[in-house]
Amino acid sequence: MRRLYFAVIMAVATIAASTLARAQAAASTPSWMDAASWANVHPAATRNIVYANVPLIANPSANPNPGVAGGGMPRVPNSPTAAPGTLDLHLDVLQVPSAKPTPVVVQLHGGGWIRGDRPSSYGTFSALLAAGMSVVTVDYRVGKEAPAPAAIEDVRCAMAWVKANAAQYNFDLTRVVVYGASAGGHLALMAGYAPASFDPPGCTDQPKVAAVLDFYGPTNLAEGLTEHGSSDFTHQWLGMEKPLVPYAGIMPATSGPDMFAKVSDGGRGPRWAAPDAATLARAKEMSPMSYIHAGLPPTFIVNGERDPAVDPTQDAELKKALDAAGVPNGQDIVPGGGHGNFSRAESDKAMLLCLEFLKAQGIVQ
Repeated sequence: MRRLYFAVIMAVATIAASTLARAQAAASTPSWMDAASWANVHPAATRNIVYANVPLIANPSANPNPGVAGGGMPRVPNSPTAAPGTLDLHLDVLQVPSAKPTPVVVQLHGGGWIRGDRPSSYGTFSALLAAGMSVVTVDYRVGKEAPAPAAIEDVRCAMAWVKANAAQYNFDLTRVVVYGASAGGHLALMAGYAPASFDPPGCTDQPKVAAVLDFYGPTNLAEGLTEHGSSDFTHQWLGMEKPLVPYAGIMPATSGPDMFAKVSDGGRGPRWAAPDAATLARAKEMSPMSYIHAGLPPTFIVNGERDPAVDPTQDAELKKALDAAGVPNGQDIVPGGGHGNFSRAESDKAMLLCLEFLKAQGIVQ
């Protein structure tokens, strides 16, 4: 009888311990790991904040009518005090309630550096908000407003704004992430990698970048100058040459980035001459691959296996260089994927992998 009593007690204790272990495991699993929960996020938005006033710089390389990419916030007119020949740059802050300072993501839109605006919807990055991060979406000068390196300088000024306004918006400056897709991915890499020589006056006091999320961003612009999918918009943004075939009309509007690989010259011959030494030097100067060294921010790369706009070998070379330099990194290669426009399942997987990477770096919990 005593043995039976002891066995029952042990069985009950085992069940209780197992139940407690399962409860503890469930409690320690972040809610953001359930992608279905992302739809329940409804952030408060503070919109149309002027973060810088910058000069407009003529760029004869750029198409003056590049069209309007879908899904962007409408451009806001300059304030009455803005000087002629300048542009007010705006950003939005999206946040979920938090009693503690939050990690902050600086989000940079795509568009081949020649068009696009900060997004009007948070659908593509609701996962970041669900993980308790604040998101700052940023506009920057596109090609027709100024050639390279203007967009990089604008991003550096946005970073300085984040630091200057951290107390007001409850940002944790030890957990600043830069994130972008396509040209925005390139700018995110440059925000984290490029030297202080890219900092414009008045924008030198920036937070340290804790991590970079690069979604199919160009990493080697010298290669991009001659690659079919990226040659045209890379030449436009660098602003070193006039096109051999002048632009006529307006590029078609689109909500997706694959448009760049589909624009043709209508059989009229190449748009650009072979790049000269000066253009190649400028391309190298604007390339994240030129600034790889130990101590860079941890970086997660997402790219399509069959990207027609940015050759996937660029992502492979970036990862190889980061590995060689000892920089923590990860990569998600989307099978059969193009230049974005991934399936919902693949997009959710990519964001989950990004969040797991950020958790491993101590940025999210």
